[in-house]
Amino acid sequence: MHWLDWVMLGLFFCILVTVGVISLLKVRQSSDYFVGGGKLPWWIGGISHHVGGYSAVVFTSWAAYAYRDGVSLYFWWALGFAVCCSAGAFLVAPRWVEAREKWKVQSPTEYLAIRYGFSTQQLIVWSGVFLKLMDLAGKTLAMAVILNGFANVPLPTGIIITGCVGLVYNTLGGFFASTRNDVFQFLVQLLGGVLMFFFVLNALETKFDVGYFGMWDKLDPHNFWVLSDQCNLFFAIGFWLAIFFGCTGGNWGAGLRFIASPSAKQATKTALLSGGLYVIWPLVIFSPMWAAPLLYPGMSDFKEMEKIYTIMTLDLMPQGVVGIILASMFAASISTIAGDCNAVASVIARDIAPCFSRKVIDEKGQTPMWFARTVAFVFTSLTILVAIYSDYFGGVVGLVVKWFSGLLGPISVPLVLGLLPYFRRCGVLAANLSVVCGIAAFFVIESFSWIPHLAKLESFSWIATVPCLKDISAAPLSYSLFFPVVTSLVIFWLFSWGPERQSKIGGTLEDLGQDKKNSVSEESL
Repeated sequence: MHWLDWVMLGLFFCILVTVGVISLLKVRQSSDYFVGGGKLPWWIGGISHHVGGYSAVVFTSWAAYAYRDGVSLYFWWALGFAVCCSAGAFLVAPRWVEAREKWKVQSPTEYLAIRYGFSTQQLIVWSGVFLKLMDLAGKTLAMAVILNGFANVPLPTGIIITGCVGLVYNTLGGFFASTRNDVFQFLVQLLGGVLMFFFVLNALETKFDVGYFGMWDKLDPHNFWVLSDQCNLFFAIGFWLAIFFGCTGGNWGAGLRFIASPSAKQATKTALLSGGLYVIWPLVIFSPMWAAPLLYPGMSDFKEMEKIYTIMTLDLMPQGVVGIILASMFAASISTIAGDCNAVASVIARDIAPCFSRKVIDEKGQTPMWFARTVAFVFTSLTILVAIYSDYFGGVVGLVVKWFSGLLGPISVPLVLGLLPYFRRCGVLAANLSVVCGIAAFFVIESFSWIPHLAKLESFSWIATVPCLKDISAAPLSYSLFFPVVTSLVIFWLFSWGPERQSKIGGTLEDLGQDKKNSVSEESL
């Protein structure tokens, strides 16, 4: 990279850290640090919620899917987010605000102890912390892969750089710094994406004498398929369900954006803005990837395809602009990492730590700031460590697409649906059983992928002689996404047909959505 590109990237980092330092002055207690004091404007919340759906994975794994499968990525990813955000805007988002106002929660899982009980809360928070560790490690790795492609920075060094930048400003400013930086990073991402879009169009006109609409006539017909062989109907349904539960609160960073909204109406507007951006912005940011088979034909290896966005940037962008494009990729990745690390820190500090010592929450219900920042620092550091050893979990696709998307649904079903009065009959048994069975379904499916590897070992060579095992290959990715979340959803839904539960939990559910003047008494909690 040219020195101008490094200057652009360095300027970007300096602004991020500066926002973190300024935010330090705005944070006075844990409710500010974790949920911004419940004063997040809807337009900042909407942009932050939207940016949280992006990361460097967009420019690596999703770029490979776009190169290989064409526009199907837009249908199962972008439109999936748009539809799910719009549905969640009316069904779920307002209830997060009401939960904060009535029960003073500062984390997305804090209400679970009220709704179901202590066992369900701990089951979901421990599972979720592990899951977010995998997810954020994969996104950190994806950014390191891009940095390696741009400047030959070794992967471990790139992981440390990516993780440390987010660690610094998020530890200092918490939620306030994360959401304000999200707006800045979206503007950087917007600039980088638009520049890339026009430079690729220029390359198409120079080489093929076609524009944006003309390029589709030269692409292979399979680029127009809504679904592909690998991303089939099972994959799409499983992914859409994971998206719905993720963007409505199962992905804790998204849930915090709703909890932090000043009112239920603003939470709805936050979700609608995020969904609207998913309809429009991916048409710009994915276009270079869709045009890539024309400009760089012949790629067949998936790992090679993951580098296509980096290759195009280095080939087509002038000096200085490369740094802007790289900064836009960092913007997409770091905003996601920082926002989710803040959410996980709130869960650890509010829902796990008090199990070991009540001193971590004072008489006003606040977490000491030194403890909140320590938790954020330690968890972010752990994501860096897992990213360094990510090969054991299948790299970027294994960590983010399979592990995160596959397990997100099972632990999110009782978390999100528990807010809705329709499921008031679903108690602790329904919640625990749906989570455990969904996770079990994931690992049963994943167990098939180990059979071919075991058969190659001398101690397990007998596997090759067993008729029902010798021909087994790894289960398709679509199965890992579809069956776990559907298993959890069906089990939880079946309990909703059970007998009416006359308990304090049902009462609190009925309170959600009523006039805020009808406050909940201490006894009902």
